[in-house]
Amino acid sequence: MGYRYLLPVRIRAKIRFEENFTVKDYTAKLIKTLLLSGNPQLKNVLSKAKNIPPKPIHLTPLFKNENGRKKAIYSCLIPKNKTARPPKIRDIKPVKIRSNVEYIFYIGTTLDLLDEVLTGLSHIGYVQFGKGLVWIGRLSYDIEYIDVEKEVEKLLCYFTETVVKGEGKIKIIFESPTLLKDPLALGRKKKKLLLPLPEAVFSVPYFMVMLSRGLYKTTFYLRSMRYIKSMFDLPYTVLKTVDLAWYVYDDRPLPALIGYVVYFIDYEMLNHVQVMMSMKYGLDFLELFAKAMVLAQVYGVGDGRAAGFGHVSITNR
Repeated sequence: MGYRYLLPVRIRAKIRFEENFTVKDYTAKLIKTLLLSGNPQLKNVLSKAKNIPPKPIHLTPLFKNENGRKKAIYSCLIPKNKTARPPKIRDIKPVKIRSNVEYIFYIGTTLDLLDEVLTGLSHIGYVQFGKGLVWIGRLSYDIEYIDVEKEVEKLLCYFTETVVKGEGKIKIIFESPTLLKDPLALGRKKKKLLLPLPEAVFSVPYFMVMLSRGLYKTTFYLRSMRYIKSMFDLPYTVLKTVDLAWYVYDDRPLPALIGYVVYFIDYEMLNHVQVMMSMKYGLDFLELFAKAMVLAQVYGVGDGRAAGFGHVSITNR
């Protein structure tokens, strides 16, 4: 099935619960359960099966506004001594979800799937989650139809100014736990990464753009990943701005990446990449990459996007 990724829709949902409850499992599982309860037909899209092409849907965990900032709500342990040793599951404390407090979650999907997703959100009342029932008091949502071309035009203006001035940067904020893999690793099974390399962050949304444009070829994709790797410089402070976070999924402690990273644009390499892509393929690389940046903020990045991972926001500040 061909998904029209370049017709993206973002849903911002508000939810209140009737009763207090505690949860240790990742809270995006609750959102997934709610959607499947309202529309079992979404199981084909949300299943764990490794589908190709990438799933055209992205969920998030619960968020709550605290002091004007949104904070993801889920059981989490960030080691203080930077150890990579898995913690005991008892050391990861459950979170308490309070009644009559407004929580937020996000869904990114294609226009083709919008009606199915809205049907899933129509289930108001209760859902079976874990060993008990979770009672939903109220659920409302806003729909944002993303004008990809308009957003791309803004980004192209920024990149063009960057080349002229010889400076520029983009900031990627990992708003939910993120699971990255190395797109340049050989073999069918890609290697996991807990470092925010630019080619790993943008590999999935760039893949979506290529599929939508009918451009996908393995050699072209790998060349594009090397170009993305080359046009961004990681700051020496990157290990201070990202963290290893342990979350709970199906009663197992698992690692993910959170925090943020700032990529500095190598304007000479950016210009070189633009020329090479035009000469070799007759394509505008910056346009393709700008579209990937837009899609990343709708469909997420990395693995497990349909299970609540890889929710990001991107700024040039």
